Formats: sequence, C-alpha cells, structure tokens
Amino acid sequence: MSSAIERARADLEARRLWKARDRLVGLLLQRQDDEVLDLLASVYHRMGDLPAAGALWFVTGRDDDEAHEAGAAWRQRYGGPHAQWHSIPPPVRAAVDRRHLAQLRSAARQDAGPGKQLGKDIVLSEGGHRWGAAGCLLLVTLVVALMLVGAFTISQWILQ
Repeated sequence: MSSAIERARADLEARRLWKARDRLVGLLLQRQDDEVLDLLASVYHRMGDLPAAGALWFVTGRDDDEAHEAGAAWRQRYGGPHAQWHSIPPPVRAAVDRRHLAQLRSAARQDAGPGKQLGKDIVLSEGGHRWGAAGCLLLVTLVVALMLVGAFTISQWILQ
C-alpha cells in the first residue's frame, strides 16, 4: 500500500486538490516534517489559499518567489504575531521546534494584550501528545454522547 504522501501526490497530479489537502491535513496529526508541510503548502497555493500556504512555508523556511508571495498574503491577512501564531495549524505549533517559530510564539505572547490569550494546547498523556481546541471539543462531545447513551440505557433498564 502506498503512503499518504504518495497518495496526496497522485491526487495533486490528478487535480484532486481538495483530496490531497484532506490527506495531508490528516497526516499532520502524525508527522509535521518539511516534506508534509511543503507539500500541503503547495496544495494550498494551487488552490489559491495564499495565506495558508504562507503560514506553512514560514514554518519550513522556504525562500523563493512563491513563498514570498504567499508569506506576504499571510502577513496581510493575519496582521500581528498573535493572529499569525494562531493561523499555524495546532499540531505544527505543538511539534515543530524552530528558532523563527519560537520567535513568533514569543512575539505572539507579547502581542497578546488584555482580553487575548496565547492559549496552550492541553497535554493529555505523559507522552506529551497535545490536543488543540478542536481535539478538546471532540473529546468533550464524545464524553457527553457516552453519558447520554448511558443515561438512556439506565432509564430503559429502570422502566422495565
């Protein structure tokens, strides 16, 4: 079976940009290396989402005309460091350790004035797996659903 990267490249060649994007976004939960980030940024660029491409190319440090154009769109859309920091996908913010990304995080903390918080990913295991807001929302939804199923089951049992 081919890897997710190979399938995403095949989707890209077949002009199934949305499918390549979805594969790579899913892959970000497992790995955040330059190959994945650069390919996902290329997909975003081909889709016309220059700010999303710029955010990822900022992380990788890519330095060419496409990356400069996308980076300018990213900075224009997201303005200051606080918004720029939050435009980078949570798995990337949590896992990638690069000097320029650390500088952006530091600037975002300074930029976070009253009423703004930089926020932290919640660590749910000793292994350091980090969950962003979407992951926490999913976890809370799952717990509530299980509680409702349990309550329904117990009420059915009592009524019998």
